[in-house]
Amino acid sequence: MAQINQAGVTAMPPYFGTVLRNGSSGPDCAQVQTWLNGVHSRWPQVPSVTVDGKYGNNTANAVKAFQTLAGITADGQVGSTTWNALYGEFADIRGAGEVFCGITARSGNKGAVVKSMQQKLIRIRQVYTAISSISADGAFGNASSGAVKQFQRQFALTIDGSFGRNTFAALAKVYGQVMAGTPTPVLPRYPGLLQRGSTGDSVRCVQSYLSALGGTVPKVTIDGQYGSATTASVRSFQRLARLTEDGKVGPATWSGLVMAFNRTL
Repeated sequence: MAQINQAGVTAMPPYFGTVLRNGSSGPDCAQVQTWLNGVHSRWPQVPSVTVDGKYGNNTANAVKAFQTLAGITADGQVGSTTWNALYGEFADIRGAGEVFCGITARSGNKGAVVKSMQQKLIRIRQVYTAISSISADGAFGNASSGAVKQFQRQFALTIDGSFGRNTFAALAKVYGQVMAGTPTPVLPRYPGLLQRGSTGDSVRCVQSYLSALGGTVPKVTIDGQYGSATTASVRSFQRLARLTEDGKVGPATWSGLVMAFNRTL
């Protein structure tokens, strides 16, 4: 029997609590498939599998092979013991840390991959307040999709509300830098003229950046509604920045707000 590194391991992402078996699908299944392929280089007895998030016979057989090597009941299912042992061996070969599961997570998915994403968004929201409040429940619903879009908007990513490879990498980087105390500057694209009556996530960005400036301009509620309070705060910012005081966010005011916010990081 091979020596499998599984003592005292907590996987990244941590086990969600749902046993994965033949017929299961989603990002957590893809995470298992990615780990299985990662251990194949050391343990060729574990067959390579297609990373598609579909837990079929090939994945079950590869899991059984791993479980046999690890001295785990070889039932072809992934509960907490197999999840942690498989991650532990993968991390021993490839290095510790969370890796992209291999498929895009999107609205309707559930599990450890989604929960980890939510936890990172919740933490960075303390800095990037344009991101809406969400729960780390592991369920990728409309609120989580909206928060992902708000993150993507601020870091020059495709704004689709899904959690693919590029968004995974960007979120991991931004989260790591927030935890290190060196937050990443935002890079939101100019969305077009914003003014009283405008709504949406770009308005939330304006409100967030204004609120980050402390007492230099009036704080506003970050609600995505461009009303009188936001107009007054924009005017105040424009006065300080020596921009045209019209209470509207054109390209010059947008650029000034982004730069001002980044200076607070």
